[in-house]
Amino acid sequence: MHSALMQKYPWKTVAFSTGFVMSTGDAISQKFVERNEKFDCKRYVRYWAFGVIIAGPLFHGWYIRLQTIFGKSKFAPFKMVAVDQLVFAPVFPPFFLGVMGLMKGDSFSVIKQKIQKDYLDILTSCWSVWPGVQFVNFLLVPISHRVLFNNTIALGWDTYLAWKADASKQKSTNTLVRSKSTDTLVRSKPPDTLVRSLETTVASLPVWGDAPTNQTSMFVALSP
Repeated sequence: MHSALMQKYPWKTVAFSTGFVMSTGDAISQKFVERNEKFDCKRYVRYWAFGVIIAGPLFHGWYIRLQTIFGKSKFAPFKMVAVDQLVFAPVFPPFFLGVMGLMKGDSFSVIKQKIQKDYLDILTSCWSVWPGVQFVNFLLVPISHRVLFNNTIALGWDTYLAWKADASKQKSTNTLVRSKSTDTLVRSKPPDTLVRSLETTVASLPVWGDAPTNQTSMFVALSP
């Protein structure tokens, strides 16, 4: 079925299959890696849209280009892997993080910080997985099926990318919410039981010199 679709609708086939894999990877990340209590449907759709509109056509076009340049040359798979990992692989992570950040509505400063924080982690992880996968892809898989083979392996990789792109942001958001809640608690007036306890403690303190004799009134006056 895939072969027939690739012959009739090659670009649409790779686009929608990549969108399916990327959105599935995000769903796995949300439910089983991050263990989010509430499923983020908008985030799921973002990954689907990125796969359909950008990633699928981009991967397919890249493989066609590599085949056109190196396909008939000696040691073609080695050359294609080298170019893929030294040219495409270093460029894709910041591109992916940047586009996903824009789709989420992040500011440029947030996107820049995200790229600086996660770029090396993603790239080194990429180099630990994809050179071997791509060598098999370029050596054994026909060009019309290379994106499909890529997507089969990429399900786990897309889960990892979804976690890197969104889980840390969620963690930062939760930290910010906790920080704001703590700040609100500190700035608010203490509970009555705490006030009474402190009043008793202050009232029992000795008085020196001309210090006020009503320490309890002083504490209440100074309390928020």
